[in-house]
Amino acid sequence: MVSYGLTATDYRSGCVTGPSGRGLTRVEIDAFLGGAVIARLATVKPDGAPHVTPVWHHWDGQAPWVIPRAKSSFVANIRHVPRVCVSVADDVDPLHTRVVIDGRAEVVEGPAKMQGLMLEIASDMARRYMGPDGPKYVGRTADRARFLIRVTPERVSSWRGNEWHPRYLEA
Repeated sequence: MVSYGLTATDYRSGCVTGPSGRGLTRVEIDAFLGGAVIARLATVKPDGAPHVTPVWHHWDGQAPWVIPRAKSSFVANIRHVPRVCVSVADDVDPLHTRVVIDGRAEVVEGPAKMQGLMLEIASDMARRYMGPDGPKYVGRTADRARFLIRVTPERVSSWRGNEWHPRYLEA
């Protein structure tokens, strides 16, 4: 498993977890998070219960961004408790690449119609997740109110493979 964050104290070097399991390099993490894999955003409801939502995400090389609809319930959760977890996992490939980001979410814009940075990020996500018809979707829905949310990573963990990490094998 590899962990990295924005400060040296959050960084842990990668380790090989077995013949078919290892943490990802920063380049591999960037490539994986730049793909069309659905993320799961975990927030905390006001009553303390967990809430997990599948979301499209945009990775800018430093942080994940999401663009929820104006009435998405998890926005209120973020305003109440900004600590979140983003899980991105390839559930199909037998190597099961996974990246988990613990961090703090902030509402950067919204609710507002999409323009500027929000529109740019939404267009990128639509192309990745919908293919060539993605821009049509964005154009058709750009006047609908949304939020722009950035998650500032505090810890990023990654791993790939189907072998157990040695810590799980120790007595």
